[in-house]
Amino acid sequence: MTTTFSIRVLTLFSAMATALASATIHAQPVPPLTIIDGGYAEQCSMAARNPQAASGVTITGSRVIISPIQLCTLAIQEGGEAANRAESYNNRGVLHFAAGNFDDALADFTEAVHLKDTLTFAHINRGNIFNLREQWAQAISAFDRAIELGIQPGPGRAGGIAESPESRQASEARAVRELARAHFNRGIAHENLEQLREAYRDYLRASELAPEWEEPRRELERFEVVR
Repeated sequence: MTTTFSIRVLTLFSAMATALASATIHAQPVPPLTIIDGGYAEQCSMAARNPQAASGVTITGSRVIISPIQLCTLAIQEGGEAANRAESYNNRGVLHFAAGNFDDALADFTEAVHLKDTLTFAHINRGNIFNLREQWAQAISAFDRAIELGIQPGPGRAGGIAESPESRQASEARAVRELARAHFNRGIAHENLEQLREAYRDYLRASELAPEWEEPRRELERFEVVR
């Protein structure tokens, strides 16, 4: 069995979107978003779902265009419940990560879990940053907490509108895939600490949770299990 390792592409999650955020920056400018009568936290969440969706944000009634990161800062400054601020910190961290501001991203993810320790995605995001920094023990600790908490499907639609069975099923499928990624990325950290048994178990669990995902299967092929 070989322990040769190369960095994999890691993904971050926005708290309210439960969606992947890529760190790739698009070169072409894109239209700004428009904010109508505030709603900073919701718009911050929307920006974190796709950090490249807007070059800036126009607040209705103003000619000032602010960045999505500044929008999330406004959401945080609005105050409110700790849980809501935690999600805005996490979402701002996703945007910082997309911009390559890894120190700021980690600071936001850490503040998010301080405000709401049960925010699974913030723990996953911290783990991904630690993996990128090759701080393997810290990454494992963050992934441990995320996996302990589990990933619940997102809430139903607002305003009392019931979520359709199809939408609920899709949300549940996303939650399973995201949990698989947490196991996979924890496996990376275990392998770099030469904790091969634990790495194998995480790759195996990732493959079981997401059997259509090829990468865990490729990692498992490198292992020879001796009974």
